[in-house]
Amino acid sequence: MNSASQILDTAERRMRTSGYNAVSYRDIAAEIGIKSSSLHYHFPKKEDLGVALVRRYTENFRNRLTENTANDTRSEQSISAFIDMFRYALEEQRLVCLCAIFGAEAPGLPHSVTTEVKSFFKENTAWLSARYEDLGHKPPLEKANTTLALLQGAMIMSSVNGDNSIFGAAVKAIEQDLN
Repeated sequence: MNSASQILDTAERRMRTSGYNAVSYRDIAAEIGIKSSSLHYHFPKKEDLGVALVRRYTENFRNRLTENTANDTRSEQSISAFIDMFRYALEEQRLVCLCAIFGAEAPGLPHSVTTEVKSFFKENTAWLSARYEDLGHKPPLEKANTTLALLQGAMIMSSVNGDNSIFGAAVKAIEQDLN
């Protein structure tokens, strides 16, 4: 693994648990066992690191979603696979979506990082909207926004309260509406 990947992996895990503003270059460097100056070589400013993180997270999410829905024949299956990606992060990895964390911190983030977070949400609401349109939900974009907001908020609340049943209740509400 190269240094940039190691930096991104460490920064992502730390920021998904503590947030953007709670993580410093010094923290990341100490965990990896490198000097802070090495981080600055790859990411001159923390803003550059934040942008790279969200871009990579969005790409990885997109690729996993494509992989997880490749054999789905119905939109309900695809939406369930989408939900399962968030469930896996919360229940198995014990992590909250990076963009949920950054979205909550948006007022204190650099504009370029917030722009990337908006792109993540826009891409995923467009994906969901297409599935809801296939199912005949009107208006599909409103339904997509509601679904993503429920999932993101439920992840945060479940994490804060240490109670995954909150996420489960949100998923149940979404799935009941699919049937």
